[in-house]
Order: sequence, then structure tokens, then C-alpha cells
Amino acid sequence: MYKDTAKWLLTFTPITAVITLALTLGPRIETVASAGLLNWVCEFPVATAAVVLTVIATVVIIILCSYVLLAEASPWTELRTNDTWWSEAFSKHVVGMPLFPSANDFETAETRASTDTASAAEHTALAATTSRIQALSESLNAKDRFKKFSWGYGACMIVILGGLAVAAFSLPAVPDPVTKPTAVSLNMPAGAANRFSEMTGCPKLDEVTAIAVGGLWSHPTLRLIGPGCPTTDWTPPDDLGVIVTPK
Repeated sequence: MYKDTAKWLLTFTPITAVITLALTLGPRIETVASAGLLNWVCEFPVATAAVVLTVIATVVIIILCSYVLLAEASPWTELRTNDTWWSEAFSKHVVGMPLFPSANDFETAETRASTDTASAAEHTALAATTSRIQALSESLNAKDRFKKFSWGYGACMIVILGGLAVAAFSLPAVPDPVTKPTAVSLNMPAGAANRFSEMTGCPKLDEVTAIAVGGLWSHPTLRLIGPGCPTTDWTPPDDLGVIVTPK
């Protein structure tokens, strides 16, 4: 039962999480590719973290489910030397019925089988009981693992549901990427022009030509052309208050 439940959860949960992520991110794949993954991550750090945590939690669930599915019977010598487990296997779980109602009956038949004095029915019952003992050990081991798994599964499901919700509601419908170099205007609040010059080394704002060359229009990467301007691309920091608009 425990392995069947883990198998069902292993099939249902990861597939559902992956499909939901695909539906959430699918319409934005082209935008991410155009803008560049790094630009996307910088623009939407909360949504990115939510997606990453969702993927990690999904992988953890797969590992935990596999841990239950890989449960096996304990070694035979270990079962035989555990007096409490061995006794309960016959008295509580009735693995030896109908021929061996107790562990002593099974051991007596084993002794007769080793001396070739056991009947055909006893040989058959010994084989069947041995198989049931191993199946019982495997089932109980799976049960112990499933108890540990259930706590981890619950925590991971909370992370997955939370991550999917955050990813769905924190992303805009389809952010527009900068698909080709475009001349832009830089609109700044009063007092920001001096900070702009200090940060970039460019002269007065009206002597600078700005071209959007990548990223998203909400946070584009710019090429600044003018005396003293940087030779590398530049992205306005949020605290500068620059509004970039295509000319």
C-alpha cells in the first residue's frame, strides 16, 4: 500500500508542477530568450526565486518517493535474530497460517526439513511462509520510510504551491524585450542629471546619444555615445529614476 501511494504521488505531483510551470513560463520563453536570461533574472528576482524553489521542491519529492519505492526486505539473518519482530510476524501478522500458527512451529518444520523428515506439505508451507516473511519485512520497511517521507512531502507541497502562486502573480503578462537597437530618450527627475554624469562619465545629458541594445523595455541595457561615455553597455539603476522611452 505504501509503495503504491508513493508511486501515485511520484506520478501525479511532479507532472502537475511541471505542467503548471510550463503554462506559466511558456508564453514568456521568447521574451526571456530575446532579453537574455541574466537580464530577466535581474528584472524579476522574486519570480525567479519562486520558480527555482518550485523546481527544487519537485526534485526533492521525486527523491523522497524513490526512497520509499526502493525499500527492501531486511536481511534474513537480521530478521531471525530480532526475537520481537520474529515472534510478532507469526502472532500479529500471521505469516505462517494455517500450518505454522507460531514461530516455534515454523522452526520445528525447518529442523525437520534440514534432516529430510518434513512432509511435502511442510516443504510447501515453509517456502510460502518464507516468502510472506520477506514481503512483510519489505512492507514494514516501506511503512517506516513512508512516515518520514510524509513530512517532507507536506513541506515540499507548501513550497511548490507557494512558488507557483508567486511566479504566476509576480510576473507581468508578457514583458516586451528590446529586439533591435533603438534610439531612446532618457527622462530624469530634477537633480538626477548630475548623478548620471558622475556614474557614466558622460557630459551633459543633451550631448549624449542613448541606444537601447538589449534587456527588457522596463529595464533596458543602453549603449551611451558621447565624449567621456563608457565603452561598455550600461543599465540605469532603479534609484536613479530614469525613464527610458523610444524616440
